[in-house]
Amino acid sequence: MKENMQGRYCPYCSAWNSITNRQCSVCGEDLPEVPMGSDDEPWHVVPDDPTDSDTPIIPVVPVKPDPRPKYLVAAILAVCCILVVSAVGWLIYKITVKPPTPPTPTPENSTPSETSTGVDEHEYTAPALLLTSFGGETTGDELVIHTDVHDNYNNKYDSGLGGTRSSVENTTEYLIGDQYKYFSFRVVLNYERRTDYHPDTYVRVYADGSQVYKSKIVRSGFKPEDVTLDVRGVEKLKIGICGWGDIRVVDPVLHNDEGYEQYSTMVPYSNKQDLDRVPLSYLEYWNGSSAEGGLRYITTTIRDESGNIYGTGYCGTHEDQDNWVEYDISDCGFKKLTGTVIMNAEPGGVDTVTPVVAVYEGTWLRELYKSEPVTKGTSIQHFEVSLENAPQFRLQISGRYNIRLVDCYISK
Repeated sequence: MKENMQGRYCPYCSAWNSITNRQCSVCGEDLPEVPMGSDDEPWHVVPDDPTDSDTPIIPVVPVKPDPRPKYLVAAILAVCCILVVSAVGWLIYKITVKPPTPPTPTPENSTPSETSTGVDEHEYTAPALLLTSFGGETTGDELVIHTDVHDNYNNKYDSGLGGTRSSVENTTEYLIGDQYKYFSFRVVLNYERRTDYHPDTYVRVYADGSQVYKSKIVRSGFKPEDVTLDVRGVEKLKIGICGWGDIRVVDPVLHNDEGYEQYSTMVPYSNKQDLDRVPLSYLEYWNGSSAEGGLRYITTTIRDESGNIYGTGYCGTHEDQDNWVEYDISDCGFKKLTGTVIMNAEPGGVDTVTPVVAVYEGTWLRELYKSEPVTKGTSIQHFEVSLENAPQFRLQISGRYNIRLVDCYISK
């Protein structure tokens, strides 16, 4: 064995190093300086020639630790911190800072609605007001305001305009100052005059002195007429009514929306029944042969010649003519009329016409039913009339004293 040499193992990679080395010859780390003979005993005596040793020496190849894992963990932690800080900052910004609201574009030549609540889809440049709420100049005979208006169908409205004299046109002029686009209203026949037949009752509307509308003659049999007029550029609007008690102009409104639907305070017509079968007295007639309506509804006891008793019934209003009333059932769904014709046991007078009951269809008065003449000894006559294709029908009673119509029903 050759002369032993002193040296030391690297504490990092366990490689052997000469005593003269200050850094490991394999991993390059600094070697600790420990004096000879200390308790750590870093120095060892080894054979000079490993080949002379009886035990083979297996060289140890040092593995230097890879520093990348600790750098990767540090990078991940840094990214997480940045994300957390950013999220907290964004949340604080959303809570404390409100972005400005962009301005809403306004249509040309318009201002915000004075009555807009954000619910109605229509945009008005002025409130939708009843025309009767406006002031203005009055020319001629001023129109008057009526409350609790009823048309000849007995539809009810909150208010309406009427004339003051029947023989002339009554007018009122309103200053609207080119503020509106449309004028809507409804022309109706007054319920109390639903049987009147005056030859010259109408409504006219003037825009800056020029006539822009004239209604049909408003008299018995007149159906309510809805009207919408274009009043763009109009400074003065005038309404004329010829007829004192016959005509009402209801729900007059000025507005600026092309999609505006007909304004109405109308309470629906009582003919629109949910029942399948109702007494004829439930219906409102819309036309009649006289101011009394043509027929009278009797609510006292009625007896026929055989002594049968009936609670209610109808008779004519004049003994010397055909008395009639007309009903409009176009929106009711009724399709059948039934009744019983009897001889009145207590006539109280003499008719000068032959008493009969008749039913006619529509405006052309096609006969649907006509009873036999009712005289003493006449049998009771029951009838059933189909109204399947009759939007209107007329019920007629000729005479007043001898004849009665009882148990009259209309059904679906």
